[in-house]
Amino acid sequence: MNIESILNKINLFDELVNKSGFRRDIGDYFQAIQQSQNQNLVFMKDLSNKIKAYLNDIQNNSLDSELKIVLKDSTPFTSLETIEDLENIDSNSQIDSNDYYHTLYAILQKLIDTIDTNATELNTVKGTFSKYVSDQLNKWSNDEQAIVSLVFKDLQSTGNLKDFAKVLHRWNRTLLVYHTILKSESPQEIPLVEIQNGSIDVIFNIDLDVAIDLTELITTGLKVYGAYLLYKSKIAKEIISSYMGNKKLIKMEEEREIVMLDNIKDSIKEKISEQHKEKLKTDKKIDKTGIDKKIDEVSTVITDHIIKGNEIKLLNAHEVYEGEEDNPSIELRRETAIVKDRFKNLEQKDKQVLIDKFLIKNEEE
Repeated sequence: MNIESILNKINLFDELVNKSGFRRDIGDYFQAIQQSQNQNLVFMKDLSNKIKAYLNDIQNNSLDSELKIVLKDSTPFTSLETIEDLENIDSNSQIDSNDYYHTLYAILQKLIDTIDTNATELNTVKGTFSKYVSDQLNKWSNDEQAIVSLVFKDLQSTGNLKDFAKVLHRWNRTLLVYHTILKSESPQEIPLVEIQNGSIDVIFNIDLDVAIDLTELITTGLKVYGAYLLYKSKIAKEIISSYMGNKKLIKMEEEREIVMLDNIKDSIKEKISEQHKEKLKTDKKIDKTGIDKKIDEVSTVITDHIIKGNEIKLLNAHEVYEGEEDNPSIELRRETAIVKDRFKNLEQKDKQVLIDKFLIKNEEE
């Protein structure tokens, strides 16, 4: 397994569990419910809802699949089904405060113990591998390369070798074309670092500047896609129901939905065009031949990737960006989590609309 990939997964645990305050808070919750004045259903259910919200965010950030790859000696705390256990006691209208307390106590104790066991193992792994990347920042400066991971989660892409080979070929060409849109120097063949199992992670090296621009591009697409998902899963239903059957207003809403749907790919195309024009200011030699076709080709593949629920990660951005504020990989991960959460509420017929409109068919190869 690639060392940077391992450290990226460990850093994700640290960010979502420690830096977020989750481990600290559940420790406080555990102490609080042991006070007799807090052993009432209103107080304890409020804590339960806060814990579920934390865990849902962790789930949307794919920490479970990451920990299953790294942890070898302990079970990931994300595999404990804590949300389901909390839902069971919250939905039990017959449970009294005493039984609720004892069940919640056991759930929190198990969760805390497992998190601490995971943290101990991860710290050991991090200590072992960190020394091998101590000179990574210099490596970035000299080679100007970034380590990027394409994460494939859909069976359509990875179900068999033939289809997966097509997807990798498509991405290889897309990255090379995208490079020519942003730089005048010829792109090198993209070296494959590793392919990891689970959800299939394809890890490769690519030009640093192109990787950062690609990260910002994917983030743009996710923001627009997320807005569409929010509209379809919640806002549209509330708006249309308020029209009380008014056909003109309903038709206008349907037209807005079409425009928002088209805007997913259009926003990606527009962002590539902006990036291309910006790069031309400092690199006059960038090839402008067939630029519209190139932009359309790249935007098609990226839209297909996003709609399928796949991801992309800039693994070693922390070596260049010291703070979270300007780190594009963190914003990308957050937007990915938002999309994942909103997609859960999308009706099947609306999911089919996305598939029919944006997914690349084999005959298009």
